Amino acid sequence: MNRPAKKKYSRLDRHLMGIGIVFLLPAAILIIFTTLVPIVWNGVLSLCEWNGNGPMEFIGLKNYIKVFTDKPTMKTIGNSMVVAAGSTAVSMLLGIMLALMIYKMGKREGSIFRFIFYSPSMMPMTVAGLLFVFVLSPDDGLLNNLFAVVGLKSLQHAWLSEPGLVLATLAVVSGFKGSGTIMMMVYTGILGIPESLFESAKLDGANYWKEVKLIILPLIKPTICMVFSMEVMWSFKTYDMVWTMTQGGPGSMSKTAPITMIQNAFTYNKFGYASAIGLVFTVIVLVCITLVRRAMKSEIYEY
Repeated sequence: MNRPAKKKYSRLDRHLMGIGIVFLLPAAILIIFTTLVPIVWNGVLSLCEWNGNGPMEFIGLKNYIKVFTDKPTMKTIGNSMVVAAGSTAVSMLLGIMLALMIYKMGKREGSIFRFIFYSPSMMPMTVAGLLFVFVLSPDDGLLNNLFAVVGLKSLQHAWLSEPGLVLATLAVVSGFKGSGTIMMMVYTGILGIPESLFESAKLDGANYWKEVKLIILPLIKPTICMVFSMEVMWSFKTYDMVWTMTQGGPGSMSKTAPITMIQNAFTYNKFGYASAIGLVFTVIVLVCITLVRRAMKSEIYEY
C-alpha cells in the first residue's frame, strides 16, 4: 500500500508560517489567560469551600448538589430563563419589524429613523435601566401619566413592584434596548438581496407583503438564525439591567442567577458555591444556544 507523500514546505513557506505564528502568539496568550485560565480556576473553585482568605477545602460535588437542591437558587435560574426568553422574543419581533419598515423608507428618512431606533442600543445597560425606572415609576412615571391622559387609568400599574409584572417588565425593557442591534443586522441582510428579485416580483404584481413573505424572509433566514442565537446569549446577561431597576425585588421575585452568584461571592464570601452557580448557569446557556441553533437550521437559498 502506497502511503501519500508528505507535503514538502519550502524555506519561504516555513518562514511565512513562522511569521504567522509570531503574530498569532500574543492573541493566543491573551485568550488563554483571559478565558481558559479563569474557566479552569472556576471549575477547581467550584469543587472547594473557600471564603477568599484561608486555605481552600476540597468538598467534591457538594456545591453542585446544593445548587440543584436549593429552591431559591433554582428560582433565580428560572427567573433568568424567563427574562431571557421574553427579551429575545421582544427584541427579535421588534427588530425585524423595524428593519422591514425602514427598508421601504427613503434614504434620508431611513437614516434618521435608523439613528432613532438604534440609539437605545448604544446606551450602557445601567443608563437605560435608570431611564426606565423613571418612565415606569408608579407615581409620576411617563407611562402611567400617559395612560391617565388618554383615559386608561385601569392600565396603570407599579410595573417594577408587582410580583406578577416585574419579570415581564424587565423582559420588555431588555428586549426594547436590544431591538436596535437586531434591526441593524437584519436590515443589512435585506440590503444584500439583489434588487433584480424585487423588480421581477413587481412585474408579477406582488405587493410589499408578498415580497416580505416570498423573498425577504426566506433569503434572510440565515441572518435571522445567526442573530437569534446571538440574542439568546445576550439575553442571559441580566445582571446590570435587573440590578439597576429592581435589585432583585420585590423580595427576590426578580432576582436572577448572576445576582445570586455575585451576592454569594462578594457579600457572603462563598466563592466555591458562587463558582458552582456560574458553571451550572453557563452550561444551561450553552444547552439553550445549541438547541436554538439546531431548531433554526434550514435550507440555504441561493440567488
